[in-house]
Amino acid sequence: MQIKLLPPRFARPIPLLAAALFFVLLITITRLHNGPLLPAGVIPGSHKAADKLDTTKSQKPPQRPPPNRAPVSPGQCAAELDFLRRADLALSDSIKYTRRCVKRMPSKDFDRSAVANISKPLIAHVTDVNLTDCNVQVPIPCDDLPLHVPFPYPAKDYKHLVFGIASKYNRIEESLPAFAHWLSDTGALLFGIVVDEGQEKDGKTLHFDLVALEQEYAAAGVNATFIAPTLKKHPKTGERDDRTEHHHFMLIRDLLERSDADTRWIGVLDDDTFFPSIYNLDLELQNHDHTKSLWLGALSDNFNSLRNWGFMAYGGAGAFLSIPLARELEPYLEQCIVETTVDTGDGILRDCVYTHSHTKLTIVPHMYQHDMHGDMSGFYESGIKPLSVHHWKSWYHEPIPQEAAISSLCGDCFLARWRFADDTLLANGYSVTKYTPGVLDAIDLDRMESTWDFPGHEYDFSFSPRRDKLDKSQKKSYHLVDVDVGEKLGFRQIYVYKGDWEKGEQDEVIELVWETE
Repeated sequence: MQIKLLPPRFARPIPLLAAALFFVLLITITRLHNGPLLPAGVIPGSHKAADKLDTTKSQKPPQRPPPNRAPVSPGQCAAELDFLRRADLALSDSIKYTRRCVKRMPSKDFDRSAVANISKPLIAHVTDVNLTDCNVQVPIPCDDLPLHVPFPYPAKDYKHLVFGIASKYNRIEESLPAFAHWLSDTGALLFGIVVDEGQEKDGKTLHFDLVALEQEYAAAGVNATFIAPTLKKHPKTGERDDRTEHHHFMLIRDLLERSDADTRWIGVLDDDTFFPSIYNLDLELQNHDHTKSLWLGALSDNFNSLRNWGFMAYGGAGAFLSIPLARELEPYLEQCIVETTVDTGDGILRDCVYTHSHTKLTIVPHMYQHDMHGDMSGFYESGIKPLSVHHWKSWYHEPIPQEAAISSLCGDCFLARWRFADDTLLANGYSVTKYTPGVLDAIDLDRMESTWDFPGHEYDFSFSPRRDKLDKSQKKSYHLVDVDVGEKLGFRQIYVYKGDWEKGEQDEVIELVWETE
């Protein structure tokens, strides 16, 4: 019998189909090995694609509708209670309220890495408060709480640091409180490119009062300069270039032009790059020789981002160039935009550094890109001391400027931890957590709790050792929602547990009142 072969036009694709099937099988095995499967096309925590993630696992219960309380007469509410009536706090009309008055005991021997043990409970008295009329049946106690803390950061000048951002006007304006936290009265320069200045929108050309924006920043103590984009046309096509990524990369030239003989480092940041302490940042930069051609930064916390975007300084954590390296790259900036293999600000920088210099990335520890979604409490309650954090108002949501504000009183005390009795843990500035009996003794506080979405092995390099996420029945968390600073009332941290309003649960408030003198 004669065997009939496939016609040539059908036979030729067979090797290609076999190769494609093998590739799909290989990818499937790899995904199964590395962690749970995700929606099609989604790589967990990938540098620019993670917004597609399904974060339903981390969604909180339905939020209580904003209160619609009637105004009270002047003086009817004590000042400390009037602050809690604010609509944006969205507290229940009746709350369980407790407070302690913290007495700072600064010590040069403070061990930031240790969990300080206090034998007595943190919550000693609970008072029922009606916020509709500020009715309180008994006086609200504020028992003293002496805490050993670090000394405040010393006053210092940082004129040798120049920082740059490229973003839209409204994002720069709303970012003022965050920048003011670490830049106010430091002497460092913040330079910004307002990328939508001069853009066309709905048939109109956008124009903003950049002088007024500079004045807003100056009023907060921040030395800032804002300009329209200097890159008008794409270096290759000659067409108008409105890509924020390109303006972000071109900051190198703008920052060089605004540097002087004292400038040591230029920092290229995102508008949501946050440094809890410029003092600690500067200490780290002092470990590196600014007279050499250096590129400092951090990798993504998520190894999947490295698989997809490569080995580079992920810009949200902050990227720093020495002046010699910036000068080395400056003549090639337009060429680098044209030739890049990764058309993001940090990707263009990586290709430019590797193509036009002999410099390699120097990895700086404790700078966090935070390519992560969901509940980040495991990170912030771990006792970690971050140099920078990112994505805190987009991929997850935390009031970071308010949380870190405590550092103005006690330096490195932000996120320092104290244990009270056998059931309560304070992560200063972030949360007060009350554990069910026996849980706090059973867990290893030296391990980070894996609370965020899809916490697979791709995070081991950045955050190990880790432990599993606790069930919500095992702990009750009061998260910091705001701070209030007053001459008479001191520095107030407001920690809130949100009750399930659909079940009729009250909100609960723990307030720590820190002495300011």
